[in-house]
Amino acid sequence: MIRLQDSTINLNLYILLSMAAIYSITITFVAGYNVDVYSKDESPFGISYSDWIAKFWNWDFSIKIDPQTNTFAGLSENGCMLHREESMVMLVDTAAGGIWHQKCTISHKEGILIPIWTGECNAAEKGCIGYSFEQLLKEARGFDLGKVKGGVKVDNVPIAKLDVVDYTTNIMNNVTEVYTRQFNAILPEGGHIPTEKFGTYPAAAHGWFVFLKPLHPGNHTVYYQNTVEPTTLSGAGNINTAQFTYTFKVE
Repeated sequence: MIRLQDSTINLNLYILLSMAAIYSITITFVAGYNVDVYSKDESPFGISYSDWIAKFWNWDFSIKIDPQTNTFAGLSENGCMLHREESMVMLVDTAAGGIWHQKCTISHKEGILIPIWTGECNAAEKGCIGYSFEQLLKEARGFDLGKVKGGVKVDNVPIAKLDVVDYTTNIMNNVTEVYTRQFNAILPEGGHIPTEKFGTYPAAAHGWFVFLKPLHPGNHTVYYQNTVEPTTLSGAGNINTAQFTYTFKVE
C-alpha cells in the first residue's frame, strides 16, 4: 500500500474544502437572488395581459408633450414618472427615447410592467378611422415592424432579452408578446398621440412586455432598453433608441 505524505493529504483536503465553499457561496447567491417574471400563461393579479396593455395604453394616451423638452410631460432626469394601476406599476414607454434615470418608491406587493416596444391603432387615429378590429390589430402590429432588440436587467442581472426582425422572432426570453382584444381608447385633448378626434374609440395594440413579479423590500434597480432599426417592411421611419434606469425603494 502506498502511503501519501501528510502534506499531500492536507493540500488535497484544503482544495476540496475550498471548492465546497465556493460552490456553497455560488448556490446561495443564485438561490437568494429571487427575481421572477410572470409567464405567458399567467394572468397577473387575476387580469389578462390584454387588459393590462389596454390600461397601459390609456395611461400613455393621457400623457402630453412638454413643449420645452419635446418629450413626455412629467419625464425628467431623476424624477419619478410611472403609473399605478391597481396592483401594477407601469414604467415609461420606450417610444419616449433617450437615456433616463428615475427614482421611485413602490410597494413589495406591486408588480412591474415594462414595455420594450409597443404599437397601437385606434379608430380616431389618422389612417385607422373606420377600421374593423382585425384591421386595427394588423395596423398595430405593423407599427412594430423593424429590427427590434431589447432587454431588462434587475440589480444588474439580465432578466429578459428580445430580438425580433419584422415577423421573425430570434430571441424572446422572459418577454411576453401581446396582441390585445379590442378595447376602448380614451383620447384626451392635448395627448401626445396624433388623433383626428377626441373621446372614446375602439382600439387594438400589440407589443413586447416584461411583467416582473413584486420585488422584495429594499433598494433595487430596474434597467430596460431597446433599439429599433428600419427594414424594408417597416419603412425608414421606424427608429428608436431608449435606455431607462429606475432606482426603486421597495417598501
